[in-house]
Amino acid sequence: KQWYQRRVRGAPYNIAFATTSNQAVKLYDAALDQLCYYYCDPMTGGVGETMQRMLAEDPDFVAGNLLKHCMELFVTDSDSARARFDEYCNKLDQKELNHWEQEHLSAIKCLYKEDLVGAMEKYAEISRQYPYDLHSFNFGYVMGLVNGHTSYMRDIPLGVVGQYKPHMPHYGLVHGKLCFGHAEMGEYDQAKRCGDIALDSFPLDSWAVHAMAHMYENQSDPTQEVRMLEETSKHWTRGVNFSQHIYWHKAGAHTQLGEYEAALTIYDAHLERCARGGDVFPLSDASSLLMRLKIDGQKTGGREEMLAKLWSQHNNSFTSLFYDGHSAFTAAMVGDSTSLDKLLENMREYVAGDRTGWNKIVTTKHGLQLIEGMKLMGEQDYSAATDKLLECVPHVVKMIHGSKAQKSVFSLILIHCALLSGTEEHLCSAEQHMKDLMAWNKVSTLPPLQRRLWDKIQHLHSKH
Repeated sequence: KQWYQRRVRGAPYNIAFATTSNQAVKLYDAALDQLCYYYCDPMTGGVGETMQRMLAEDPDFVAGNLLKHCMELFVTDSDSARARFDEYCNKLDQKELNHWEQEHLSAIKCLYKEDLVGAMEKYAEISRQYPYDLHSFNFGYVMGLVNGHTSYMRDIPLGVVGQYKPHMPHYGLVHGKLCFGHAEMGEYDQAKRCGDIALDSFPLDSWAVHAMAHMYENQSDPTQEVRMLEETSKHWTRGVNFSQHIYWHKAGAHTQLGEYEAALTIYDAHLERCARGGDVFPLSDASSLLMRLKIDGQKTGGREEMLAKLWSQHNNSFTSLFYDGHSAFTAAMVGDSTSLDKLLENMREYVAGDRTGWNKIVTTKHGLQLIEGMKLMGEQDYSAATDKLLECVPHVVKMIHGSKAQKSVFSLILIHCALLSGTEEHLCSAEQHMKDLMAWNKVSTLPPLQRRLWDKIQHLHSKH
């Protein structure tokens, strides 16, 4: 086989590919570009079609097959994906792999075992060795989000950004990733600088737009968040199953501003349509928005009924406590105690079983408490729900899958239950939790919705 050595305008990638097809390498690059930028290139037909064309060019292309199996194990985490990986490894001559390929194979074996922390650390290590390798860079980075290790989302791009110069491909991409990492760590000036570089370099970088939305949201500035999203909408609406998530950010910002009709209009036009497919990511966006509206005293017109039915199909997956928590509070919203009981039963079996990984650790520590708290909320036993949620939510929001913006729904639920409980002890606990969240975000002001809840707490204090 021929070996192709890629180059970045004079700077060596230091990655060689064993393939007879230069076209396969080009399509590999195109697939990674779309994955990293979160956009759909109509010339290549999106990530899925690009990957199919890549392996059609060379079915034995090792790098392409490693990317395929990485995506399958990471996204689906299914027995069928494991079986396909087993079949691939059985026919692969691992002695013929170069160092870069061997390292990637080791990372995928961690995914196979549900060891997402191990995979994250391995991809971070590969990225340090091969700073122009978008495969390891992207998956190590995203696994920081999935594992709740969001410091990796700053540290991985920070470790390679110095290798990228303004004239080089992906200069903006690395800054867009770094923007999000800085925002999650409360480093807002650095986040703004990196986000501006990313969008100046490539306006179609949907992740960079998304990172800027997080920056404004974490800073409690929904007005600027809406303005930025409207100014960039012609670009990020080209996303593949990601524009829906940016719409979620926009609807959330409208909710913060008290513009409830605008939020529900976005829900009906975009979030519900994506949620109907039944995938957990769009389901979580849709459920989260409706719960925030309910907590803010708004009627949702029964929209959560469809979501609860779709969530019930995922009550035995246990790939992320973040998603299980969304399933639980959606069932609680509609009073579906049967689904909640089944979720609890299955979760107890999962905790007692032999599966491993970060989600197993977090679920074992806090999962049952979280779901039991949601069940108590659905039963309108707000005092018991608050006691249960106070035990776990402060830990859950720092350990599970997701960004601060996504996980804030669990804090809102805790505060909501404390308000409905109404005891002085619970009100003070909710107040302290809000102060702790401000310190975590490194801000001195609450977002408008939380400020409205704070004011309700003060009103109840005055009655005691």
